[in-house]
Amino acid sequence: MPDRQTSPEPPDAQLAFAAELRELRRRTYRKPTEESLARKMGCGRSTVSAILNGRRFPNWEHTAAFAEACGADPSKWRDRWLRASRQIEEAAKGRPSPFPQLPFVGGPEGKGDALLAAHWYRNNREFYEAASARARQARSEIRVTYTRRYPPTQYTTPASAAYFRTILDWAGEDSDDERSVRRVIGIPERDGVPDGDMLSWARQHYEESKHILTYEAGVLRWTAAADGLNMALIDDSVVFLAFSGGPRQKLNGFSVEDPTFMSYFAAYFDQLWAALQPLGTYLDAVDGSGSGRPAG
Repeated sequence: MPDRQTSPEPPDAQLAFAAELRELRRRTYRKPTEESLARKMGCGRSTVSAILNGRRFPNWEHTAAFAEACGADPSKWRDRWLRASRQIEEAAKGRPSPFPQLPFVGGPEGKGDALLAAHWYRNNREFYEAASARARQARSEIRVTYTRRYPPTQYTTPASAAYFRTILDWAGEDSDDERSVRRVIGIPERDGVPDGDMLSWARQHYEESKHILTYEAGVLRWTAAADGLNMALIDDSVVFLAFSGGPRQKLNGFSVEDPTFMSYFAAYFDQLWAALQPLGTYLDAVDGSGSGRPAG
C-alpha cells in the first residue's frame, strides 16, 4: 500500500498512530534521529517528519522499518497498522470506526490489565550508560543496590566506572532540590568473615562518600555464593534491573517506567534498608574485632 497523503485535518486514527510511533521512538535507548530513521526506512527525512507529525500515514514497509530501527518487533505492529489503515479508510467514507484503539506495544505484555514497556540492555556498557544517563536527570531520589561477589574495581569498564562516579557526583551537586541517595552494599561473608577484596573496596568507597551529606550506604551481610539481583530506582519513575552471569564482566538487564512496577521494588528496597547497618558503623565494627570478623 503506498504512503497515503493526508488532508489538512488528518483523521484521528492517523494522528493516534503517529503519536504511538513518537512514543516508541521516545522510549528507545539512544533515540534515533530523523536522518537515521530515513536511511533505515529508505525514504527522505521530510517523509519521516510528516509520518511522526501525523501528516502522512506510512505504508507497512516504512512502519516495519521504523519499528525495527527503534528496537521493536515489527510483527507486533502489523495488526496495529492494519487497524489504523482501516479506521482511516472508514473515516474517509464518513463512517464511524468499529475498531477500538489497541494498547501500546512497546514491550512484553503481562497478565491482567498491565502492559509494561521495557528497554533491554545487552551488555555491561549498554546497561551502565543508560543508568548513568537517567541518574543525571534525577530530580530528588536515587536508590541503588550492589550485591555481587566481586568489588566493582575488579571488573571496571569505562561505562561502569562512570556510573558509580555519576551517582556520587549527583548526590554531591550544589542544588536547591532536596536530594537523597541510598545504596545497599552486599558484602560477601564466609563463616562470618567478610571477603577481603569487598571489604577493601567498601573502605575506599566510604572515604570517597562520607563527606556527602545526601549520600547514605548500608551494609547487607551477604552469605549466598552468588550475585544478588541489583537495581537502581530513580525518583518514582524508572526501575533498572541488572542480571550478572558467571564471568565477572557479564551483565545485562532492562529498565521499566511504570509507577506500579516501581512501587513493588521501592517497597522491597525499603524492607532491605530497614535492616541494614550504616557503612561507617559496619567498618568500625570490623576494624574493632581485630580479625576481620564483624563484632557483635
